[in-house]
Amino acid sequence: MKLYVKSENTGGIERSPGFFFHSCDLRTKQDMTFYCDEDFEAIDFLRKSGFDFELVDLSKCSFVMRLKAQMVGVNKTPTLVLDDGTVLKGLRKIEEFVHSLSRANQLQQE
Repeated sequence: MKLYVKSENTGGIERSPGFFFHSCDLRTKQDMTFYCDEDFEAIDFLRKSGFDFELVDLSKCSFVMRLKAQMVGVNKTPTLVLDDGTVLKGLRKIEEFVHSLSRANQLQQE
C-alpha cells in the first residue's frame, strides 16, 4: 500500500564569502521537510498501527509520477492506495479502514 502526501521544504542556497561569484561558492543551508498536520497525522497513525506502507511525497515526485497518481484517483492528501486499488482519501477514511481491520482481526481470534 502507498500513502500519498505533500511536503514543504525549507532548503535554501547560501553564497559563501568570496570575491567572485562561482557555482562552487554555493552551499545548501539546512534542509528541513514539513508535512501539513493531516498528512503528518496519517503517517504517524499508520506507523503506530504497525502497517507497512510506502510513503510517496508528491512534492518531490516528477510530473509523470504526479500524473500517474492523479489517474489512480489521488487528488487530495493524505491518500492511501491499497494493493487492490482501493483509494482512501483523508485521515478519517484511513483511520476508519485501520479500525475496521483491527476489529475484523479481533473477531477472527475469538
